[in-house]
Amino acid sequence: MSLFDSITRTVKGLLNDAADSVQDPSRDARQIVRELDDSIAKAENSLIEIQAQVATQQSKRDVAADKAKKYEDGAKRALQAGDEALAREALGAQATAEAERDALAKELATLEPSVEQLKTQIDDMRQRRNDLNARSNILQAKQQIAQAKDTAATALGGIGGKNLAEDFQKLEDKVALSNARSDARLSSADTKSGKALDDKLADLNRGPSVDDRLAALKKQLDAPAQ
Repeated sequence: MSLFDSITRTVKGLLNDAADSVQDPSRDARQIVRELDDSIAKAENSLIEIQAQVATQQSKRDVAADKAKKYEDGAKRALQAGDEALAREALGAQATAEAERDALAKELATLEPSVEQLKTQIDDMRQRRNDLNARSNILQAKQQIAQAKDTAATALGGIGGKNLAEDFQKLEDKVALSNARSDARLSSADTKSGKALDDKLADLNRGPSVDDRLAALKKQLDAPAQ
């Protein structure tokens, strides 16, 4: 392996380790939900726009239909009045209104299904969003539990690697040694001050001990009477 390949692999490894440390599954899941929210909002705005267009075209279609009916009635009245020229003019206006009405109706036939289709898509998208949001919450809870377990495992691993009993024994030995040194210093101080010699001389002036008294009493009781 060349030096360049080795350096490249090392750099890639460092980048991947950095990416793993930065990655947060629950955060990424929440971002997906936010992106879905944005998509739903845009789709709803488009739906509102299409619905407005449909309402406008429906209004124009109704106006054209009313005009066609009005001109048809006008043509009838003109013929009844014997004015054939006016009847022709009214019939021409009727034909124009009907053509406009039919064109608008054809356009509406295309728009109205689009509205229903978009409504269905938005409903499906909203349902997916709610499902993913619920899964995101569960994922976040699982991640928090995993992190807590990892923290506990790290802490317990740190404790497990130590000999606590041995550490306590060392502390107890240290205290015992300190006490022994203190006793030795006190004994040395008593000797240097003459207290030990005074205690020995005082013992010479003391009477018999309890043990000595008990032995003498036994001897007296065991002696034969004279």
